[in-house]
Amino acid sequence: MKMLLLGGTRFLGRHLARQALDAGHEVTLLHRGRSASGLFPDAEHRIADRDRDGEFAAALASGGWDAVIDTSAYLPRQVQAAAAALAGRVGQYQLVSSISVYASFDTAIVDEDTALQTLPDPTAQLVDGASYGGLKALCEAAAHEGFEDGCLVSRPGLLVGPFDPTGRFTWWLQRFQRAATDDADGSPVLAPGDPGAAVQFIDARDAAAWMLHQAEAGHRGVYNLSGPESPLTMGAFLETVRQALAPAARLLWVDEAFLLEQGVAPWSDLPLWLPAAQGGAHRVDITRALDTGLHCRPLAQTLRDTTAWADAAGAVGARPAVPGGPPRPPVGLAPAREAALQAAWLKR
Repeated sequence: MKMLLLGGTRFLGRHLARQALDAGHEVTLLHRGRSASGLFPDAEHRIADRDRDGEFAAALASGGWDAVIDTSAYLPRQVQAAAAALAGRVGQYQLVSSISVYASFDTAIVDEDTALQTLPDPTAQLVDGASYGGLKALCEAAAHEGFEDGCLVSRPGLLVGPFDPTGRFTWWLQRFQRAATDDADGSPVLAPGDPGAAVQFIDARDAAAWMLHQAEAGHRGVYNLSGPESPLTMGAFLETVRQALAPAARLLWVDEAFLLEQGVAPWSDLPLWLPAAQGGAHRVDITRALDTGLHCRPLAQTLRDTTAWADAAGAVGARPAVPGGPPRPPVGLAPAREAALQAAWLKR
């Protein structure tokens, strides 16, 4: 196949490019040339900033592709520009969206027909925590309009694994590494909330493999894309990490009400953790993706590979360095803050 990746040198795009090339596809990457631009010499590279319409259109003025996978659209005008530039020259267009498009997660089942977010100002151009989901929903609408029945939309949950720029999943691995090596006093690892609470995420390599399969199969439609294939709890996740990285460590489970009273921010201070009221974000229905070929590798493999990557990047105790991309806020509790929370919990 002839494939065009809008993006392709960072995280998900990087895994997509590698897998597509390994499968023998003819790959064109359109990117800004800022992130690991020396990667993939066997692919065609077209350098352009998609926020500069003339530059973007000029870079796509020639060529045709069986499939396009767009990993870097955050604003509907970017999708509209892609549709205008590629009109009549692509088979399938895949938009990488997000489960953040959903208006709420307080229903029993969050499937692909659940209501989406709307923005008070649909012309908003600032992508932040308040606008991200609504803008992705508008991107989806623009994709369906611009590419009509040639469109596939995937809605990934939290993407994890090697080259993850967010540090969320990786923070837990590094926390247990620290428990195994640096915690001379033997203090436990703070475990948040209910150990039976559901948790979802997907290795970016598995998401990439599913997307490539959809391109090869020519599927269309909208798909939630997360994992694992069988339900996973926060307790099982942390216990798996503990056994793999710090078997002598122990978990100290701390009630969510206490954490919230202490001002601990879900998702950012303690990655992956969400209070029960927001827990539906970890119970998204992925049946459609499973029915169309999604396979998730064992958690132990993701742990092993992500730890090896982070260690090789010299990032134990800090977010691994990932070239390019926007600045990101820090994630995870600082050691002193976690120790203070543990002490306060034990004294209550």
